[in-house]
Amino acid sequence: MAATVVADRLADTRTVHRVPNPFPLTLAGLLAALGPQAINFGISIGGGEAYLLPNVAARGTLHMHWLMTVSVVLETALVYECIKYSICTGRSFFAATNDLGPRGFWPWFWTVVTILTFAWPAWMGGAVIAAHRFTGIDNPLPFGPPHYLWAVVALAAVLVVFYLSNRTYTFLSRFFTVIMFANIVLVLLITAIAARPEHYWRVLLGYLGVSFLAEGYPAALPPTDALALFNQPGGSLMWVSFWVIGAGFGMGKYAGQVTGVLRPPEVITAQELRWDHGDGGEVAKMQQWVKVGGYSLILWWAVIGGVIMTYLYSVAGLAYLHEDFLRTGQIPTGVQVPLQMATIAQGVMGPMAGWLMLLFIMVTLYDAQFPFYDTFIGRTTCDAIAVTGRARRPYRFYYFVVVTAVVLAGFYLITVAQPFILWIGVAISALVYRSIGAWQIMLINNRRLPEGFQVSRLNTVLLWITVVTGFGGVGYWMLTVLPKELCKNWKMLC
Repeated sequence: MAATVVADRLADTRTVHRVPNPFPLTLAGLLAALGPQAINFGISIGGGEAYLLPNVAARGTLHMHWLMTVSVVLETALVYECIKYSICTGRSFFAATNDLGPRGFWPWFWTVVTILTFAWPAWMGGAVIAAHRFTGIDNPLPFGPPHYLWAVVALAAVLVVFYLSNRTYTFLSRFFTVIMFANIVLVLLITAIAARPEHYWRVLLGYLGVSFLAEGYPAALPPTDALALFNQPGGSLMWVSFWVIGAGFGMGKYAGQVTGVLRPPEVITAQELRWDHGDGGEVAKMQQWVKVGGYSLILWWAVIGGVIMTYLYSVAGLAYLHEDFLRTGQIPTGVQVPLQMATIAQGVMGPMAGWLMLLFIMVTLYDAQFPFYDTFIGRTTCDAIAVTGRARRPYRFYYFVVVTAVVLAGFYLITVAQPFILWIGVAISALVYRSIGAWQIMLINNRRLPEGFQVSRLNTVLLWITVVTGFGGVGYWMLTVLPKELCKNWKMLC
């Protein structure tokens, strides 16, 4: 408590900013607030769902889809609280963790685990395989797999975009907005043509938990896949706070941006920005900013992305892939996994649609790698440097050092199959991160935000459920499933 009081007194000497006029609570206002959720949507729906859901539906194992329904509710509460903090302070969730004990530990914790989890260019690996399949152009270099030429082009393009962008957030938001609407249109067309009413009904029963209650756990669904379903639709969790600031919501208007090397560097916010929360008019404007951030999250990510789009991916997988599975017992594996929606499109709408979907999957998987490099790794690391007093140069200097180093490492990592132990870490990490983040944002918002902006009773309950179920699910999996997986992959350990 004493440390918090001292921090507040220091903050009192800083400039008091006027709260910007918020977007209206209309469809036009929510469209104006789309940017952060378009990126969130692209990572969530463009990545794991294209990999996992048609695969699960192909086996007809829809009984555990209700876990996604629960996951959407829990993750919405967590991300909403992170958005609220960043709108009210102009500072990211990860910078805020510096105020939690042990002081200075948590920003570096998040930096280390994020690099270990997301530095492997997994999504880009799927994209370059799709590019190789789409063009038929092999790798002319004397080293690397057949698709390596496309990996070189893709990784080089990442650096070019980041170095030459005026603002990296602006590029990400525009790029992902186009991808988001293209995704919606294509998947709607595929399901409208391929699916029959019984397919929609079976998937709906899975989402509502009726299949599970009536038939129990399906033996054909590996427990690891069920755990992965509880993490869907994935999302960007606490990292959305960076994009809310980049979009200029609330105090984010006064926060600096990461700029390309052709523009002067801006001062990035390492401390909370002040506004007059004793002024009723300012409070009302900030409350509307919070509502805009929350409603945009609910509409674009939770309802359209987390429910409707995951539902349609599952319907498409059931409608087109399940009959083949019943005949052959085979489902897409390996490099075929990121290509399965293209297979569905080709079977439903013809070869041209298949090529179009393949191109779309290539771009979708490729653009998902941008925010991993920019935000998950670059911004998280640089915020840790900034708030823990390690910075001796401008924020942008460290940003480009980190991003360049990770991208260069990708030239090698993309040629190597991801080790099983690292795959396991990625598979369970998001649930662990979600649980830790839920606990931390409750502490942060209740300690740092003014009265009226702290965590509500409903969200407190949801966040505690997130903590318990996340750690509980991963713990149960590690005790009962992980030993069997290790034995299967490394028989020498058994």
